[in-house]
Amino acid sequence: MLKELIAVSCLALVCQAGFSATCPSVKDIKNNALAGWKAYDSEDGMPLSAARETAFKKNIEEFTLAEWANDKNKNSTIHCYYRDKEGSHLEAYLAKDNFAPKVAANSFWYKVSGYMHCAADMAKCQFEKRFLPKTRLAKK
Repeated sequence: MLKELIAVSCLALVCQAGFSATCPSVKDIKNNALAGWKAYDSEDGMPLSAARETAFKKNIEEFTLAEWANDKNKNSTIHCYYRDKEGSHLEAYLAKDNFAPKVAANSFWYKVSGYMHCAADMAKCQFEKRFLPKTRLAKK
């Protein structure tokens, strides 16, 4: 029994380490299926008010861009941007911490002024969970 438990635990860790994610789909956003995602104002980085978040969810039509702030990003936060039916950016984004771009030979991520961007189809803008150490040592 103990061997089986250890094997299942190891398999779960391996599967979790290989986990890829993408930004929430428009359908997920409209249905409030946003586990762990939070909406922010793209101008000041502050959380959206309830009224602005409702308007964001109502007007969202299409994924635009995934962004990750390379070395400036201590929380390894992914930002997901969307546009409305007229093609205008919604001046808001969804964010989730502890992720990093999944960069491979066929990756659609590219560097822009210290950030990593992916403006391809949402399914191609994959990212993966970044496991941070439970304790961090302070630098001298």
